[in-house]
Amino acid sequence: MTKVLAPAALAAALAFAAPAVAQSLPDYYPKDYSQIVEGSKKENKLVVYSIMAEYNWRPVIEGFKKKFPWIDVQTLDLGSGEVFERYYAERASGARSGDLMINGAVDKWLQFVGRGELVDYVSAEAAKVPDWSKPRKGLYTVSADPMVIVYNKALIPEAQAPKSLADLAKMVSAAPARFKNKITTYNAGTEAFGLAINWAYVKSKGDAAWGLLEQMGKVVRAEGSAGPMVEKITAGEYMAGYFISAIVLYPRLNDPARAKILGWAFPTDGTPIIMRGMGIAKGATNVNSAKLMLDHILSHEGQVAFGKGGLTPYRADVKDDEVPRYTFSRVAREAGGEQNLVIVDYDDNIVSKGPDFQARWKKVFGTGG
Repeated sequence: MTKVLAPAALAAALAFAAPAVAQSLPDYYPKDYSQIVEGSKKENKLVVYSIMAEYNWRPVIEGFKKKFPWIDVQTLDLGSGEVFERYYAERASGARSGDLMINGAVDKWLQFVGRGELVDYVSAEAAKVPDWSKPRKGLYTVSADPMVIVYNKALIPEAQAPKSLADLAKMVSAAPARFKNKITTYNAGTEAFGLAINWAYVKSKGDAAWGLLEQMGKVVRAEGSAGPMVEKITAGEYMAGYFISAIVLYPRLNDPARAKILGWAFPTDGTPIIMRGMGIAKGATNVNSAKLMLDHILSHEGQVAFGKGGLTPYRADVKDDEVPRYTFSRVAREAGGEQNLVIVDYDDNIVSKGPDFQARWKKVFGTGG
């Protein structure tokens, strides 16, 4: 038989339970943070529009639910463009939309900020993360993920394996017929994610970067996402690819058969680092719950959890042995130092000059894919 508490007893129980949650919060959180916690109890399901898969999210949500068990979390794995386009369409029609937005497309984020759609929330964890990870007010970084070179070891012997874009360009220039349509990368001519990576690389390396891209342009067949690229490299349809998201590669390396086939490297002449942006939408229904999730993701615990989910934690207090793959600091070490990293930052010029950049990229790469 279920025992029903009288109203007074129920109120006492809730009053007793509330401090238990507050006591679990770090001592550097503001004293009024409990108001956000209490506000979340009056909200419905937290909806997150992101570009991450369920397996990326699983460790994060498990930890979050231990802190805030009353919050039902729904994450949607969408394309870079779809995250915002879906939000705009729902906002225009008055329909309920996403609360927390996560995306790696720089130009799309800048447009979102420009339209006044981002809540200027000061996270309780803001002082614990590096300045470069907070590119705009209210805009934070989930993870700092490297873009790598991947190759088929059966088709490219280890002694000839490319460790840089210069290596790859030299290889294809020496035998263009052999590599015709056998190299892949993100389509910067049509995809916001690919545009952001290439824009930052060219901005960092200047005309030398265009020189390398022009050497590879005639043999590259571009794709819209990393999953198909890695699968086709594994199958031998492609011999190699560059600027491929490492977080898509890592899970496949857990399979010993695939690990025997797939070789990879952080490009020594510049490893692009994508800042996976995160912010609360102005049209959010569950603002308090979104704040709690954002802070959880930025916390040490949340960063470790996303590391276990396959992303790259960047907080300085996350140690290498806390995650199965890479931390940002380890990426920097293995890429030859932070000077060899190309942070894909939030350059306002990408919005106004991006179309011209894409037109040039398409010209270099033929039709752009």
